[in-house]
Amino acid sequence: MITICVHYNESFYSVEVKGHSGYDVIGKDIVCSAISTAMTMTVNLLEKLKIKFQFNADEKIPLMDLKIENCSSNDVSEAIFDNLIDTCKGISEQYSKYLKINEIRR
Repeated sequence: MITICVHYNESFYSVEVKGHSGYDVIGKDIVCSAISTAMTMTVNLLEKLKIKFQFNADEKIPLMDLKIENCSSNDVSEAIFDNLIDTCKGISEQYSKYLKINEIRR
């Protein structure tokens, strides 16, 4: 199962994606592919708009971690982050057996 942990606070927003969904074998797993694509598109958009962020990925664990500083004070970065989370929630609605989302607000 993929676990997505979303953190919201005044100084940053972050999302950690961990695990494999188990929907299918690695390389054919549409749930993992959808989440990876959403993360990649988000990172690419942040880069194009020159918004400061930190991103780490490790395929061996597997893990993807995205952190956007001062997100709550920037409408554009907040909208991009919200779009990522909404996309993940949409995938989760269809594949709830393979994907869990936890949201933490501080």
